[in-house]
Amino acid sequence: MFFSEAISQIKMAFKANMKPGAILWVFMLIFFAAYATNASFSASLDKVSALKVSVGYPFSFAVYVLFAALMPEILKVLFFQKGKATRQNLNNLIFVGLLFGVMGILTDIFYGYQVRWFGEESNLRTLLFKAFVDQGLYSPVANFLLVSIFFFRENGVRLEVIKKILTTKFAFINVLPVVVAGWCVWIPGVMLVYSMPTALQLPVASLILCFWVLIFTFVAAQKPELAKQ
Repeated sequence: MFFSEAISQIKMAFKANMKPGAILWVFMLIFFAAYATNASFSASLDKVSALKVSVGYPFSFAVYVLFAALMPEILKVLFFQKGKATRQNLNNLIFVGLLFGVMGILTDIFYGYQVRWFGEESNLRTLLFKAFVDQGLYSPVANFLLVSIFFFRENGVRLEVIKKILTTKFAFINVLPVVVAGWCVWIPGVMLVYSMPTALQLPVASLILCFWVLIFTFVAAQKPELAKQ
């Protein structure tokens, strides 16, 4: 049964991402403390907030391209390719940039609905409601779409590939480990995001996203034997 394989994948994803998640928790506390106590830091973020409000969705697209595609690809070249860029890096940048640029707009829209549903307060009750909807509903759907798109990229858009994606096995083995990995990073992350003023939520999320995409790339990467299943 594939359920035992799925449980094994989930355990590995959880173990692999607890340490990065803990690092993010520390980052979250430092970031929030700096915003609350450092006037120059909060003023700089206010300028980012004003820019986001004035530019709108193009800002959402651009900031996700920057932090989800460009910066991770640069880090990959610097630390894993000994500074040697290849044509594949350019292909990855274009593909991932377009994909996450669109995700930036969709996430911005989602954050707007979160404000409509639960308000702009940053009390614990509101934060918990928003975090539950974010990680319990939005995250699984978004990750299913992302993993499916990467799976199409690796295996081609064919009927048999579509059939594999629309199976319980694909959901448990390919998607669920990515969701679990995301929870390790994003559960503390969204608490920070929703503690920020509405216009700052997407820029803060994009900073966390840069960190998360490195994990996502590792966990969601399709292995040759997996593509043949």
